[in-house]
Amino acid sequence: MNRTSISLRSELADTLRLAGPIVLSQVGHMSMALVDTAIAGYISTTALAALALSVNCFWTLSSICNGSLLALDTYFSQAVGARDNKALSRYFSQSFWSCGIVSLISGVCVLAGTGLYLFFAPPSEMRDFFGVYMRTIIWCQPSLFVFFVLQRYWQARRHVLPMTIIILAANVLNLMACFALGMGRWGFPNLGVRGLALATVCSRYSMVFAGLAYTWWKLHPSGVRLPRLDWPVQRQFFRLGLPAASHTALEIGAFTIATLFVGGLGAVPLAAHHVSLMMAATTFMFPLGMSSAAAVRVGTFIGAGQPERARTAGWLCIGVSVAVMSCFSLGYLAFPRLLFRCFTRDAAVIDLGVKILMLVALFQVADGAQVSTTGALRGLGNTRSAMIANLIGHYPIGLALGLVLCFVFGLGVMGLWTGLAAGLISVAVMLVRAWQVATRDTSLLQPVVAGQVV
Repeated sequence: MNRTSISLRSELADTLRLAGPIVLSQVGHMSMALVDTAIAGYISTTALAALALSVNCFWTLSSICNGSLLALDTYFSQAVGARDNKALSRYFSQSFWSCGIVSLISGVCVLAGTGLYLFFAPPSEMRDFFGVYMRTIIWCQPSLFVFFVLQRYWQARRHVLPMTIIILAANVLNLMACFALGMGRWGFPNLGVRGLALATVCSRYSMVFAGLAYTWWKLHPSGVRLPRLDWPVQRQFFRLGLPAASHTALEIGAFTIATLFVGGLGAVPLAAHHVSLMMAATTFMFPLGMSSAAAVRVGTFIGAGQPERARTAGWLCIGVSVAVMSCFSLGYLAFPRLLFRCFTRDAAVIDLGVKILMLVALFQVADGAQVSTTGALRGLGNTRSAMIANLIGHYPIGLALGLVLCFVFGLGVMGLWTGLAAGLISVAVMLVRAWQVATRDTSLLQPVVAGQVV
């Protein structure tokens, strides 16, 4: 057996050991919204449609702000690769200031978005459900960003299993709380949509407290005071983070805009659209976990001065993502009706949803390729390519085509999903090409330094 095959096998094994718990963590994050969706579907179709708007509004704005912290992948992993513990400690302590800044901005955005919808939407039961959910779920916002920082730090240090266990335990708590508060089981009050939001809030804060306890136990800090705000470090974070946030905004924004248009088509199309989106988002968590692993592996090797291994690690993560998403694509094609029955008993929603899942199956491979490549590029310190690719792919191609097919050709929600699929495929092609070009000459691959942006 030659040295190359041994190297590839070793790298694949190391990557899967890192990626496995990360993937479980990402699925755990998503499954909370999936459980909320499933239980809302059993409350009523109107509750399910309202949850579609609420979840899209809240998680879109929160995820965009979270995207600005993705630069931590680059700085944490490259510091670990360079064995620069002083820089790693500095980045970690300063990341909590970044977290506070992002939490404040995100909270203002969510409140503004909620107020705008409640002001312009006509009175209806769906509008009431939306208001109740949003006024409750907003309280969990700080917990999202604090846990994100903790997870990224330990991920870079390859301590991923404890965070995964915390997330899985929080999912069990969320499921029980949804049954108790959302459906009034075991003698608890039936709070409906408000109960689903409360369950998420409780679960998210339990994750933060457990994550902080683990961090305290491992690091043995001398106190709890934050260091002084270091603006040069913050500028480094946001110089890489803002393009990543823009990429997140462009990608999620396309689906959110589509959801707003579907909302005008009625409760049944909106419910079918949301359940399809939740299923697509759940399978997306698998390559998203590989994307995080790619960022860590590539960044670590770049920091260690091993660019050839960085390129190999990136291609392996992309290949594994494509293979996994091919399996999910087959699953959507084989069992669409069975999958939809897990979320609703409404025959009209199921019939429409089965058609949408055919399009979801179509873009699974492209979705896996684009997000894993984004992570690999982030390991290099390149966050701009993803921003540009998402701008071009999702808007002049994806969303524009979808709106034309939906309203001009009268294809409704199916037309919108056709456009979204076309946009994702376009983004995947552009990003894989960007990675190929960026890693063609490995002698040019260098760690990110203060003020440098790729």
